[in-house]
Amino acid sequence: MIENQRREGYYDYPVIRRPVWTWEIPAYFWLGGIASGAYLTASLAQRFGSKDDRQYAADGFYLAAAALVPCAPLLTADLGRPERFHHMLRIFKPLSPMNLGAWTLTAFTPLAFARAAARAAETGLLRGPLGVLTRLIPKTLVELTGTLLGLTLAGYTGVLLAATNVPLWARSKLLGGVFMASAMSSGSAAVGLAAARRRAPDATLHRFATIESAAGLGELAILTGYLAQSGKTARPLTAGRLAAPFWVAAVGAGTLLPLLLHRMAGRRQGRPLRILSSAAAMCTIAGSLALRWSIFEAGKISSEDQAASFELSSD
Repeated sequence: MIENQRREGYYDYPVIRRPVWTWEIPAYFWLGGIASGAYLTASLAQRFGSKDDRQYAADGFYLAAAALVPCAPLLTADLGRPERFHHMLRIFKPLSPMNLGAWTLTAFTPLAFARAAARAAETGLLRGPLGVLTRLIPKTLVELTGTLLGLTLAGYTGVLLAATNVPLWARSKLLGGVFMASAMSSGSAAVGLAAARRRAPDATLHRFATIESAAGLGELAILTGYLAQSGKTARPLTAGRLAAPFWVAAVGAGTLLPLLLHRMAGRRQGRPLRILSSAAAMCTIAGSLALRWSIFEAGKISSEDQAASFELSSD
């Protein structure tokens, strides 16, 4: 009798409660990922890039700061009461993904703004006493610390979902890796797009494309592992009404097409290179949003799957 209930559920009621998060959460995940990836790309270029790489990749600091502006409002809007975000900062629990994420966002945001301000002072966009003060910012320390915090911000969102009892999110532990790789690909794509619009040298555009393609291949590999580990639990994502957003928008247009476009741009120069690089970057950025949105929405459907919930609880 008990075993029969485990297979068929209890009067067709879901075993777990459907997540109440709304659109603000995937939007926050997406923007936080772009900010993290752009900051990391810019920081790597400052350490290991050529003079042109450093010049054009520094726009990543601006992009990171701009992408972070809506993050805290989106997070507090979903909480319903803004003071709840403040309450999460009353304690520090690094083993709690939600608490760690709140602290990471709080620490990363001022660092990103400080580094963007330092860049503005370097280029003459920020002048006067404030420009003089920003020149005193220890850029190397800020870049290193911001990179570590950015990586945490990029991956904790997937870890947060995996810590729930929603079958699609919790079945595999690779969701954090998927989001981290996606953050790197979308962030580097944003930097590459800005560089293409500013007519960066061909060699610099090719190097940005290499970073984006490497991150895209990593994302594709980890996503494959995530789907394999999830098994039947991934059906709400890979079949049904969310199959098209996932397969066509997130995987096809967001990952495979950019890889193809970068391959086509490999031996091109000048305007054709900028056009192909820009198209690939825009596809990557849009695909990153589609990936998070489809996984988010599919998780809600997965929460109503009694069999998947029973299977997850028995592991």
